[in-house]
Amino acid sequence: MKNIVIVGAGRLGKGFVGETFDQAGWNITFLDKDPKVIEALNESGSYKVKVHRTQEIQNRVIKGYQAFLTDPQHSCMDAFLNADLIVLPLYPEDFAEAAAYLAPCLEEFYHQYPERKLTMICITNKNYLIPGIEEDFKKHLSKGAKDWFEKNVAVRDSIIRRSTDAADNAALEVDTVAVNSLLIQEPVYNDFQDVEWMEVIDHVEMLKDVKVFVVNGPHAALAFLGYQKGLKTIPEAENDEEIKGIVSQLTEEITQAVMKEYPITKKQLHNLTYFAPAKGILPDSIYRVAYDPIRKLSKGDRLTGSAQLCQKHGVEYTAIAKAMAAGFRYSEPKDKNAVQLQRDLDTLGIETTVSKYTGLDPKDPIAQSVIKELK
Repeated sequence: MKNIVIVGAGRLGKGFVGETFDQAGWNITFLDKDPKVIEALNESGSYKVKVHRTQEIQNRVIKGYQAFLTDPQHSCMDAFLNADLIVLPLYPEDFAEAAAYLAPCLEEFYHQYPERKLTMICITNKNYLIPGIEEDFKKHLSKGAKDWFEKNVAVRDSIIRRSTDAADNAALEVDTVAVNSLLIQEPVYNDFQDVEWMEVIDHVEMLKDVKVFVVNGPHAALAFLGYQKGLKTIPEAENDEEIKGIVSQLTEEITQAVMKEYPITKKQLHNLTYFAPAKGILPDSIYRVAYDPIRKLSKGDRLTGSAQLCQKHGVEYTAIAKAMAAGFRYSEPKDKNAVQLQRDLDTLGIETTVSKYTGLDPKDPIAQSVIKELK
């Protein structure tokens, strides 16, 4: 039986990665830095995943796993040394900490199994992180282990194309939509062809850019605009006529710019971005989709990045600017970055705050459009 270590046992780690590999018969090990997450998994001994497919809903119970806290003793060591695959469903800011913690495990892996190869799949929406993640790992390794790492460990990016939600990261009841595969950067060193929803492809960086703009851009816009109107779910936002009009225009703006920027056909774009309807799916929450507006408004990301593409190719970005302004107004008290954004708007002013988080000069036409919407 094959073994997987999942670094990050939150919604995605349990609901997508854990469920998918459990279905394929792999041994599952979870590793997380949050004591509440690990305590919940160990005390219950199982968790539930409602899997929404196109034709049916599967109610699965996942059990028989191991779950370890990132403790100083590296209690996960044996599980790591027996791993056939490492998957890291993490936020961008968490990879450096994960790399530092896992370095002793990699060091021991090198000493015990110098001929073995290992694949590490990173799951995050942010692009172009892999070189930095590789350096985060290598800087904590000895010279010998570093040389081994460069030859024997494949750190690969991926494109996530499914929604997974739960009450919080420690929740033991998770909903996931299973209609699209995880697109994984090639080449990989380990075999996981027996696992459903795993697809190894080329040109991941380009396709990830496109996906972040064309899929995540409109999705974030729906959440920010919906929050402004006091809505709670994405379908509510999709059914609001005013929001529907803005997001439709925004999608057209982004699509025009993407088609000018990337060597991608309309058919390829459709295959990347089309999500078949899933049976009985619960409405996605605005809170989940809007979470961390600072990241979603940053330079090169789903909204600011889309506007920059439009600017580059002479495409209008009026609707994108409206959505960006709604992102700056997002004031959910449970979201620490939303709170920080509002604090900066109050103390630094609109112009400085927009420039700070978009990375654009206040006089840049995109920044000026957003500032105008906010005033």
